[in-house]
Amino acid sequence: MKSKLEIYALAVCFAAVVCLVITSGIAGYSLIGVAAPEFTIDKYDYDRHLSNDKFFKQTRNYGCKDKCDNERPTEEVLTKNRLESYQVELSGERRNNFQTLIQCFMFLAVSIVALWVHWRIAKNSRAT
Repeated sequence: MKSKLEIYALAVCFAAVVCLVITSGIAGYSLIGVAAPEFTIDKYDYDRHLSNDKFFKQTRNYGCKDKCDNERPTEEVLTKNRLESYQVELSGERRNNFQTLIQCFMFLAVSIVALWVHWRIAKNSRAT
């Protein structure tokens, strides 16, 4: 029959394995986001950078309170602004995914230590 200590240690091991599995999935997605941020970027941000028309329509009143100059810039200027904005969005997406990846590595490290310690406790408890 299993002792209370062994049951506790195995329960913590189970919880640690669950945490490892979930965190590994999140870390994998974040790794994709670091390597290819255009794949994980938000749909709204991606859609508004698809064309000059969408970009102009969705950004022309940004920051306006009363009246704004809503004249459409030339296509060259609009394309330049749209591409620069897209690069900023990608950079932010990459940074956000990198932060999430670092958080996942911290969580993985803690989970691995908890699993290792409690596995040894369960193993020693079973021997006695």
